[in-house]
Amino acid sequence: MSTTTLSSFGSIRRGEYVRKLLHSLPGLLPFVLAAVPHPDPLDWVSLTVVITLATVLTGVFLASRRIVQRDGEDNLLSTTLSYPATVCLLLVLFPGHAEFAGALVTILAFGDTAAYFGGKTLGRTKLPWNTDKSWAGLFCFVAAAFPTATLALYLEARDPSVALGMAAACGFAGAVTGALVETLPMRLTDNLRIGVGSGIAIVVSWFALAPFFAAG
Repeated sequence: MSTTTLSSFGSIRRGEYVRKLLHSLPGLLPFVLAAVPHPDPLDWVSLTVVITLATVLTGVFLASRRIVQRDGEDNLLSTTLSYPATVCLLLVLFPGHAEFAGALVTILAFGDTAAYFGGKTLGRTKLPWNTDKSWAGLFCFVAAAFPTATLALYLEARDPSVALGMAAACGFAGAVTGALVETLPMRLTDNLRIGVGSGIAIVVSWFALAPFFAAG
């Protein structure tokens, strides 16, 4: 690791590490859920448990406001709430496809975190459409989100007819879409943009590809 990269890590404020740790924790939930027996589609008890866990994690993040809030950040509440809101919306809309929400939460948790640290430490070449973002951050987002979303989709699908290739295609679509919308120079929060963009990409690609993989 170069001296420049090490110094870049050193320039990141301590509270940011806490922020990203808390941001990443929900990404573990799909893998815990996949290991615990539960009905498919999710019943109201399972939905309540998952939504309660999301609420608790959100509450912990907001309770840590003095540590995690960035200087000049005036939208912490909307940023925080849009994270679980988009994930829980997918759960409610598609209770028979909990894998959609599982993939989305890993993209939000690991993709966004990787983009931040990748951009801060390696992001010397900026994007032409947004000079606050870098190519390194974009690629780090995809590198972290793609495999974790694929695994979450595949494990939670609980269906032997779901091919790993299909899960990978949907995970890739969600990861790339999330990485791209995260770089757009918009006032909407990153979590909302990624949640909506990646969520749509996952759902659309899943139903678009299902006939082809079923035929194969």
